[in-house]
Amino acid sequence: MTNEDIYVRGWGAVTTLGWSAPESARNLIAGNVQPAKPGVSSHLTNGEYKTFEVSYNGNPLDKSMSMLESALDEAFTRAELSADEIAESSVLVGTTGGLFIRNEYEFTEAVSKNPDKESPAISCRNRGPGEVADLIINKYGIKGLSLTLSMACVSSSHALVVAADLLKRKKISRAIVVGFEPLLNMTLHGFASLLLFDHDQCRPFCATRAGMQIGEASAVVILEEGKSSSAKYKFSGGYQYNDIKSMTSAGIDGVTVSEVVGQTISAAHIFEGDIVAIKAHGTGTRDNDLSEGRGLVKYFGEKLPPVISLKGAVGHSLGAAGAAETAVWLSCCEEGFIPRTFGFTEIDPEIGFAPSQKNIKARDGAYLFTFFGFGGTCSSYLIVKE
Repeated sequence: MTNEDIYVRGWGAVTTLGWSAPESARNLIAGNVQPAKPGVSSHLTNGEYKTFEVSYNGNPLDKSMSMLESALDEAFTRAELSADEIAESSVLVGTTGGLFIRNEYEFTEAVSKNPDKESPAISCRNRGPGEVADLIINKYGIKGLSLTLSMACVSSSHALVVAADLLKRKKISRAIVVGFEPLLNMTLHGFASLLLFDHDQCRPFCATRAGMQIGEASAVVILEEGKSSSAKYKFSGGYQYNDIKSMTSAGIDGVTVSEVVGQTISAAHIFEGDIVAIKAHGTGTRDNDLSEGRGLVKYFGEKLPPVISLKGAVGHSLGAAGAAETAVWLSCCEEGFIPRTFGFTEIDPEIGFAPSQKNIKARDGAYLFTFFGFGGTCSSYLIVKE
């Protein structure tokens, strides 16, 4: 898409670091970050998997609903949206598991209450990612367009780029972009089976990295065309790409990553020297970090801006990562600082750089966001702090 005046009007997030985006940002900047721990939610069946879990007194289904509503209400309040403005908006949801948490919770509850009986089937009928959008629409009376994107870890980042394009084309008046990802046995066991899970620590871009650690999150980013009196973050240069050469990465030579970054910056009509910092995908997996790291070096060379991954602090929230990391990043900007990367200790010579190890001033300028997921899915965009 070309550089249009699309602005972020509001945002909200719930992560393992707090029940609001500002709380998460302040904890990041202050270094109040705890390592992943074995999950304690009642539906989780394997205590060996360390996770970045949101603290909550209650069952996991109620928690997921509270997370979703909290992020929405925070974003609506920040954006100062009236009930009528909310109703005329469009909803784009990015999620991997959607509300599969309902299926897992009901299943584990049935098993625990009937230990002597055969385990029931997990019913998925009439349930799935689209249920998240339905809940939002029904609760807030939204009449605009409704879309659900479920495409691994780029789900909500793709949703943001799609939303900006729809706004530019005058197809919608306002976009409520939601990233939603509760902890699921399905995803924990799935990534472990692919040998992509680190049982020790998430270590983005580190030579000793061994895989990702999953976190849960709910986040909302509200986009609209035109700058309001309070808007100061412009969404610019969004770009999407699907690399069909690999089912699991963007290619470890870095070529695809470099091209995606180049297209993003070109679409925004800025120069690489205008980039203040890069919010990298930085999952901690061997190939994904190698692909992204090499691609960033290939494109920026010796002028590589500070690179930061948030996943060592909040985990990989999969489909929610785009919206969650964007919302937390914007709150970090509001606090005046971009946080360091957690979990890194040693430069990988095949990558050739260390992600930022100190907080840096969040000055005005362009921030590059990158996301590279399964199936060779790529999305990238710039947010300009004015």
